[in-house]
Amino acid sequence: MNDKAVSEAVGFVLILGIVISGIGLVTLYGYPVLVKEQSNTDVKNMERAMIVIQNDMKSLCFKNVPYKETSLQVSGGTFEVINASQYGCFINVTNGTTLFQKNYTVGALTYRSDRGTAVTTLENGAVMIRQDGATGSAMLAEPRWFYDNSTDTLVIYIMNITTDTLMAKSGMTTVRMGLEGSETQSIPVAPGDNVTVEYTSSPSGDYSTAWENYLTGASVGMQRSALNSYYERNDVKTLVIKEYRIKIHDI
Repeated sequence: MNDKAVSEAVGFVLILGIVISGIGLVTLYGYPVLVKEQSNTDVKNMERAMIVIQNDMKSLCFKNVPYKETSLQVSGGTFEVINASQYGCFINVTNGTTLFQKNYTVGALTYRSDRGTAVTTLENGAVMIRQDGATGSAMLAEPRWFYDNSTDTLVIYIMNITTDTLMAKSGMTTVRMGLEGSETQSIPVAPGDNVTVEYTSSPSGDYSTAWENYLTGASVGMQRSALNSYYERNDVKTLVIKEYRIKIHDI
């Protein structure tokens, strides 16, 4: 075997070049994929966590449980609690006359991804998702509004989230919340009058598409009116509005 043309230095340089090229290709194409997959996993985990918090809020409102704690891991983003008076979202309800018109404010619990554009929000008992900077939204878990065909009664639930101050956290956290109070109103609806609901989004995030799909769905059965963000329901004899005030003590 003739070794006269073999150089250890050239071989080392060739092997080093191949290794560096491999690392470069992995960094260029593989790392963004890993980051995206991790971001998707974080968002999915927070979607599930929000649904758990939603169920705990239902326990406060509907099962007479005075206090609940929900532990969750917030990864790849920030979890916020926004007071109803600062959130800027309104749900206006009327019985079709000027005798009953009322604005209900709702706060929110929101998760914003640091690595992506996904925003998950728990607002008035509904868990929703949207992409920051894009139109459209989807409801992942619905609130409890319904129309009772046997009595022609429309029942609307309002969950008003309050807190003493704006809260935000990443990492391991525990949401400590309690029911501050509740109020039930029963409003008659005259024949020919339509119950009207107007949804006004918070300036921090538009979930009007998710609410439109829910309000015009089978459980509520409203129709979108000619006016934007207005929804109507006929054949209602009684409008029942149950408002619950939930205070987030700490996260």
